[in-house]
Amino acid sequence: MPEEPFILAPDDGSRPEGMALLRELARSAAAFALPLPARQATVEPWRGLGFNVGGYRLVSELGQVLEVLAPPRVTVIPGVEPWVMGVANVRGRLLPVIDLCAYLGLEKTTQRPEWRALVVEDGDLYCGLLVEQSFGMLQFEPQEAEVGDDNTVDPGLARFIRSSFRQSAREWRVMDVRALVREPEFFDVGASFGKSV
Repeated sequence: MPEEPFILAPDDGSRPEGMALLRELARSAAAFALPLPARQATVEPWRGLGFNVGGYRLVSELGQVLEVLAPPRVTVIPGVEPWVMGVANVRGRLLPVIDLCAYLGLEKTTQRPEWRALVVEDGDLYCGLLVEQSFGMLQFEPQEAEVGDDNTVDPGLARFIRSSFRQSAREWRVMDVRALVREPEFFDVGASFGKSV
């Protein structure tokens, strides 16, 4: 014969000792219960996209780079600055491709398979910045932030460096890509020999 399930009856006075015992147990448990742990403030790590330009390890804030591509095939445009590599067709959109090393006046390396194009879209601007290598998404803890001026960076790059992090003995400088693509010189792509001084 199967056992009947135990059902707790309401306190209607028919089982006063059982219900009183349960109430006393509940009160005792509440009296000796440990408080919930205090809510601790958590600090989110800083996240960015890591890349290499001119031997510098750089990182840009997430959201400043739309996507990372293998260097697209470009059509050369005559009469432009040497740092303008040309234009590429990326999924039906014309993408001007800029050699970031050349634009910043840094020593250019020979083309390698690791090169990538960082696609930037800022308002009407849509362009690809050619870099020597992409490291993907990186994250840094607040205690990895570096303090102080960094005068070891080339002046062409230094104007876009906002801060830096040190992680595993490597320095990562935070580059403001938006500031780079918004400066007037970035839009002045006509070759220097045709300009009046």
